[in-house]
Amino acid sequence: MRGRILTPLAALVFAFPPSTALMSQQPTRPAPLNIPLARKAVVTIQALDASGQLMASGTGFFVTEGYVVTAAHVLEDAAGCRIEMSDGQQQRCSVAAADTAKDVAMLTVSGSPPATLHWGSSESMKDGDEVTVISNPLGQLPGTVSRGIISASRVVRGTKLLQISAAISHGSSGAPVLNARGQVIGIVRSTIEAGQSLNFATATDAIRNLNNDQVAVADGQALLTPKNIVASAGNSGGGARTSMGTPVSLPQISIGQTITGNLTGSDSLYPDTTYYKMYQFTTTPNQEITIDLSSSDFDPVLIVRGEGLAQSIVDDDGGPGCAARVSQAFLARGPYRILVNTTTSPHRQTGRFTLAISQGSQHVQGRSENDCSPAGAAASSVGSQTAVTTIRVGETINGSLTTSDSLYPDNSYFKFYQFTAPAGRPVTIDLASDDFDPVLIVRGSDLDNSIINDDGGPGCYARVSRTFPSAGPYRILVNTTNTPERQTGRFSLSITDGSKPVQEGSAATADCQTTSAASSSGGGAGGGSATHSITVGQTQQGSLTRNDVLLEHDTTYAQPWTIQGRAGQTITIDLESDAFDSYLFLRGPGIEGGRDFQDDDSGGNCHARLTATFPQNGEYEIVVNSAGEHYATGAFTLSVTSGSKPKSVAQCRRNHQ
Repeated sequence: MRGRILTPLAALVFAFPPSTALMSQQPTRPAPLNIPLARKAVVTIQALDASGQLMASGTGFFVTEGYVVTAAHVLEDAAGCRIEMSDGQQQRCSVAAADTAKDVAMLTVSGSPPATLHWGSSESMKDGDEVTVISNPLGQLPGTVSRGIISASRVVRGTKLLQISAAISHGSSGAPVLNARGQVIGIVRSTIEAGQSLNFATATDAIRNLNNDQVAVADGQALLTPKNIVASAGNSGGGARTSMGTPVSLPQISIGQTITGNLTGSDSLYPDTTYYKMYQFTTTPNQEITIDLSSSDFDPVLIVRGEGLAQSIVDDDGGPGCAARVSQAFLARGPYRILVNTTTSPHRQTGRFTLAISQGSQHVQGRSENDCSPAGAAASSVGSQTAVTTIRVGETINGSLTTSDSLYPDNSYFKFYQFTAPAGRPVTIDLASDDFDPVLIVRGSDLDNSIINDDGGPGCYARVSRTFPSAGPYRILVNTTNTPERQTGRFSLSITDGSKPVQEGSAATADCQTTSAASSSGGGAGGGSATHSITVGQTQQGSLTRNDVLLEHDTTYAQPWTIQGRAGQTITIDLESDAFDSYLFLRGPGIEGGRDFQDDDSGGNCHARLTATFPQNGEYEIVVNSAGEHYATGAFTLSVTSGSKPKSVAQCRRNHQ
């Protein structure tokens, strides 16, 4: 270990830029999975019957404040739900959205979560990669950790599943499958008990933005339905539950019948703030019928769900004008539910409507023959925004994400664009921003899953490059990472003809450095104005760059991270990098310098580990630095944990030295 004079960063100045030949090109090392923190985000899901009694249990996890994700089948036949957190606290929950075909559901709860998990990219995972599952098997063993690998990736009925070898037991449905960074890349859904370690999880790339899909919102609203409790003959002390999934409170509509009604401000609201009414019907199996919903007061949306349907049937403008129409044969008798709904724009539409069911099939209009032009209402297809902007191949659009844009459940803003792909030729979609860390999402009816890319382009830019299966149209979502929360700013979106290289895996993050990171220490005269921060129990990714503070006495760069210290509190700081020999030191109130507050190789493999006790309350700086490598830069992982950890005595040996 070497000593170092702790020069105040505010007094340091920049020198000339180093030679790029001295910069390491080693990929970043994934941040270690913090099991204690991840456990706090995992909850037990309790499915309740109409009397509030426990029917079944599963597992779920917080993805942001107010939202918990689980497997939809956990709440099958339930009338209500409740979550139990890791500390034993219980809260009632409701369903915001669900996709029963993919077996995922998003629940809403009140209050701030003890911790949240972040989405990872299942597309970036490879067979053989290690995964971790945290669950509550049998509803009695919360926080159970099991590890395994991805045995295979499979597509079953249009849904991408990850086959995993991690041990799974009853009650684990809905549990998060985590990658090495602690990011969610799958949601446990099923197991084949006849085999060994044959467990399956739904890939998260397909369901990241579930509650912005009106079909999923409709599925979610119908997932928990009131169940009738009737007195059992000869049983004066209790009740017997009627057949599940038969809510007797719903108004019935028969084939050949027409109903007129009103959507009003007292009707039920979806999370997308549209009103709806629900009806129920039965039919003869395999008999063709037509359901029509029309209104001169609002733009109607017709939703049908029920037995034998893999997912909800949703139609906006399939009938004449702006009327909605579903025409088909249903495989089972039912009962089926009809949701009388509206488009999301204009806001909270109400008014009179006519709902009719008739025998026989009738023509359902497609988008290309749409003649919808309602008075005072803008026509829009389900799940779309009003006036989606079109971008063409060869075009660049400059725009801004603002606080008035739509929000995902992970608290990131997004904008929609639409494009038509050329037949049989690759195109490259680039999303660049110097104001936020961009995420690019592409959707289409003939894509098995949404295409999601974070850092596939240069720097922190996002890129998708491929040949699309048809002309589309396809949707582009201009989005951001969820950390920091609710990023806004200017962006450039472009589509060019031909393919371009897309960085994947660790290579994609190796050169990623946002503008805020670049300016954290070197944003002006004097440098050292740290905009990076970290808390105890947190792991952060960063990059040491030529924009950071240059220590002139040894020509190394330094980057400060602020942390709040409490007098007498002991912490361990770990700094890991495959790009440079890690060195770190701690400075702040009560620290005069010396070896006790700096470290070189105590983390093993040339990584730095410093265990220190804060002398007093206040704000301290953890300084990320390199050990004697002139002008060394590159990616790193910084983590702070409570308490002390043993130091390594292994001698530092690096391949590139």
